[in-house]
Amino acid sequence: MAPYATAIKSTYKSRSYIRYVKERAQMSLADSTLAKLMDRLLKIPGVTDAVLLPQELKKEILASELREECESKGFFQKYNAGLRDALKRDGIIAVFTNDLYKYPPEPIELVCYGETVGREIKDRTELKSLSEDANNMILGDSFVIFKDKLPKDNLKKVISGEIRIFIPPMSVGFNDVEDVYGLVLAMPSTGTDMMLKDWLRRHGISTLDERTGVILVGFNMVG
Repeated sequence: MAPYATAIKSTYKSRSYIRYVKERAQMSLADSTLAKLMDRLLKIPGVTDAVLLPQELKKEILASELREECESKGFFQKYNAGLRDALKRDGIIAVFTNDLYKYPPEPIELVCYGETVGREIKDRTELKSLSEDANNMILGDSFVIFKDKLPKDNLKKVISGEIRIFIPPMSVGFNDVEDVYGLVLAMPSTGTDMMLKDWLRRHGISTLDERTGVILVGFNMVG
């Protein structure tokens, strides 16, 4: 068990916790390290708050994501590898974002037996170039399917879940907090996002408005 697990087992810590820790004359190494990590997250443009989630909530988060994957309302089933990775870390932080937040560069992909047959394209110039190729099909605003890479029985494989949306582990944007390692960012599904916001509201934490985003950051601590 992580050295700070007892302190966070049945509560949460947010911006007010950082202020509290900084004002204390003495603090544990775990408290100090956690405060530095959360303070660093709050300095990212577009991040409005960060809340350390209790350990027991991890099971609820995973259960929610599994339901979302099994009951996918879209054409493709999903596999959220990033969320699974984040939940394996010692601790997990819910980070609130607004419209100014710039999402990580790692793209969401469409995969079939490990091969990429489509992916999210964030660069508008690259997207325009790919859209001009007859071998590509554009879905929505930024997703490209490479038709020449699809298997012949692609509809059958979509139905069976062999072709699915792969949501990868993503970078946080920094890796320079002392005594913290294994940082990973995860993008929860819509259903898990709603579950987290409901949990936060019930615990007295306002998520501001419906446009507020929630991302998850998993981390390990030395010790």
